[in-house]
Amino acid sequence: MINEMIKDSKQHILKGRRLYIPRMSTEAASALAAAFRSVGVDACISPESDARTLDLASRFTNGEECLPQRVTLGNFLKIVQGLNFDPRSTAFFLPTSSGPCRFGQYRNLLRKVLDEAGAQEARIFSPTSSNGYAGIADRRFRFLVTVWRALILSDSLRKARLMIRPYEAEKGLTDSLHNRFLGKACRVLGDPDIGFRRQRRECVKILQSAAEAFESIPLKEKLGSRPLIGVVGEIYLRFNEFSNQHMLRSIENQGGEVWIANIAEWAWYTNYEEERKLREAAGIVTFEMARVRLRRYIQETEEKALTRPLRKFFRSRPETPVPRLLEYSRPYLPAHKALGEMTLNAGNAVAFYHAGCDGVVDISPFTCMNGIVSEVVYPRISRDHEQFPIRIFYFDGVPFDLTGHLEIFMEQAGSYRRRRLEKSRRGSRSGQ
Repeated sequence: MINEMIKDSKQHILKGRRLYIPRMSTEAASALAAAFRSVGVDACISPESDARTLDLASRFTNGEECLPQRVTLGNFLKIVQGLNFDPRSTAFFLPTSSGPCRFGQYRNLLRKVLDEAGAQEARIFSPTSSNGYAGIADRRFRFLVTVWRALILSDSLRKARLMIRPYEAEKGLTDSLHNRFLGKACRVLGDPDIGFRRQRRECVKILQSAAEAFESIPLKEKLGSRPLIGVVGEIYLRFNEFSNQHMLRSIENQGGEVWIANIAEWAWYTNYEEERKLREAAGIVTFEMARVRLRRYIQETEEKALTRPLRKFFRSRPETPVPRLLEYSRPYLPAHKALGEMTLNAGNAVAFYHAGCDGVVDISPFTCMNGIVSEVVYPRISRDHEQFPIRIFYFDGVPFDLTGHLEIFMEQAGSYRRRRLEKSRRGSRSGQ
C-alpha cells in the first residue's frame, strides 16, 4: 500500500516500518500520525518529554545545540532504548529546511546518533520546506489534503481550548472536552475506509459539536475579561509544554488568556515563499507555479469549509493572513531580506497589537538566531505601538524562576490593558 501512495523511491523506507512523529504539539502530532495511518503507514507520536529526555540527549550532544533539537533527539532515543526496538522496522519523521535556523541540521545529527547507537538500519523520513514540504506525498492527493485537514482541526481545537480554559468554573473540563474531540478527529482522519468527501463532512461535524460543547462550559468569569497575551516564537518551543516550563498555563495562572500563533501559519508561509521564489526565478506562469497556486486554492477552500462552524465562536480571534503579517513586518524585518520565524514573529507582534492583545510573549531557545534578531526589533515595535508590552523568554532546558519573571510582564500587560480600555472609554464618550 505504501508503494501505491508514494512513487518517490526515497520514501519507500516507510514500507513495513513504524513511523514516529515528534511531539512538538500533542494535538498536531496526533492528527498528523492519523493522516499517515489513513494511507497505510503505521504512525504514532513519540513519548512525552521529561528529565530523561534531556539526559539521553546529553550523551550525544555538547550543549551548543538548541533545546528543540535536544528534546526531539532525546525522545527518539527513548524509542531506540526500548525493549522491543527493532531498527529494521522503525522510521523517524523529521522534516528539514534551508536557511539560517539550525533546524536544517537536526536530521544530520539524528542520523549520526542513530549510527553511533547501533541503529544504522533505522530510517529517517525527512521532507523539506524548500518546496512547501511537498515531498511528503505530493503524488497522493488524499494524503496531502488529509494532512491539511489534520492541521486545521488540531489548530482549531487548541485555539478553542485556550479561549475557554482560563474562565472555566470546573477545573479540567475544557481539557477533557478538547481531548475527547481530538480523539474523534484522529479516528476520522486515520480511517482509510472513510471516503474523501465523507472525511470532510465528518470533520466539519466534529468541529460543530466541539464549538457547541465549548460554548456550553460553565464560566466563573466573563470571556475576555482577562489580559490577552499573544504568544509567538520558535514553533517547537512555543507548543511543547515541557520545553517552555508550561508557559501557557503559567500565563493563565497569573490571570491572563493566551492567543498563540498557530501551526498552519508556517504552512502558509512556506507556500508564500515557494511562490515568491518561483516568481523571481521565472517571472512568468510555469507548471510549477500553477501547481503551487492550485495547492493554495485547495488549502483555502478546505480551511473555509472546515472552520465554518467556528466563525461565530472565533469572531473575536480572527487570524491574520500571512501576506498581511509580512506587511506588518516590513518596516522592521522585511520578508525578502529576513526569512523565517523572525519575520513572522515581528509581523505577529504588530498583528496582536491591532487585534486588541495586551502584550506579546516570545518563546525562543537560548542562542536561537531568530529569537536574537527578533529581540532587537521588539523595542522599536513597542515604541511604535503605544509602548505595547513585548517580552522574550529564552529556554535552554535548565529550569529558572519563570513565575517571577512572568509576574513582572503580566503587571506591564495589566497596566497597558487599563490604559487601552480607558482610552477606548474616552473615545466612546467623545463620540456621543
